[in-house]
Amino acid sequence: MNYERSREFLKELEKPTIIYHKDADGVCSSALLQEMVSGNALPNNGPGIQLGEDLLESLKDSESVVFLDIPVDQLSVTEELDQKVFVLDHHPPEKDLTDGNILHENPRFNDAEKYLPASYLVFRLLEDKKEVAWKAGVGVVGDHGVEDCQDLFEIIAEENPDVVREGEYTYEDIKEGKLGMIADMIEASKVVEGLDGIRKAQKVIKEASEPNDVFSTDLKDFYEIYMKELEIEKEKFEREAEYFSKSNSYLYEINSEYSLVSDLATSMSNQKPEAVVIVYERSREGMKISGRCQSGRIDVSEIIKYAVKGHGSGGGHPQAAGGFVKKDKEKVALERFRERLEGVS
Repeated sequence: MNYERSREFLKELEKPTIIYHKDADGVCSSALLQEMVSGNALPNNGPGIQLGEDLLESLKDSESVVFLDIPVDQLSVTEELDQKVFVLDHHPPEKDLTDGNILHENPRFNDAEKYLPASYLVFRLLEDKKEVAWKAGVGVVGDHGVEDCQDLFEIIAEENPDVVREGEYTYEDIKEGKLGMIADMIEASKVVEGLDGIRKAQKVIKEASEPNDVFSTDLKDFYEIYMKELEIEKEKFEREAEYFSKSNSYLYEINSEYSLVSDLATSMSNQKPEAVVIVYERSREGMKISGRCQSGRIDVSEIIKYAVKGHGSGGGHPQAAGGFVKKDKEKVALERFRERLEGVS
């Protein structure tokens, strides 16, 4: 990734609208970018990776646009915008959008195996802002990207030795500490209050001077509600999920008043790292899907894309992906999941 080119391009943007993915990495990367540009930050409000039609329409009136942690190269979004657009992403790219008024940066253009979450990339753009490294650390651990971001955690250990101990930079080390808890608190805000919760979390991260500032906010209350509900759903998963022994895979429909699809998939796959875990939830609009396989043994992104093809959208990483299927096409997608999970060896 060309950081200097990105800095120069960002300097040319006037009052950009920053659209970020509604998870810990998206929240933290957008809060960090606001250290550099004065744009308004909004969470993506569409199903899966898609942008909501109302959000896309509103962007046409923005002076410039930044997309963070959203694989817009898999969509037709930029074709509808004629202003300057900066895309910073780390999902496996399908194409490079750089052309004229668009700059598309993704470290995977140079190294397909490199896993550098958006929070890490924005922190690198900031250069001499070591005091906010912990915010990037929250986004990185939330996105399971600790392994390739060791230099970031060395900085955090220097700046915040009470948060990260020198030399203890594994995912397990970071996840069990304060940064991991803050990442979970951000996810909890989405689960409990949806997009309003994500907006609150983004504001909290943006305004916090140190990690301890976060623990005295509403995010702590969200976290307590979230943990209780997640434990209930984990127990139900163990009892009720369809299991496919040939592929060591699980397919589970969640029914909760909270949006726990991705969180349950992540939690269960952490407990079963060799398994494929597919969790889905039906709504009036359609079906939301989240897939995980922490070991990378099977590419869940490919499976989800296959299941939703022609009836929705899907994508992400080989180890973690999501999708959405239009109303009345849920049965087709579920049949495809079962076909693939029963046949994978």
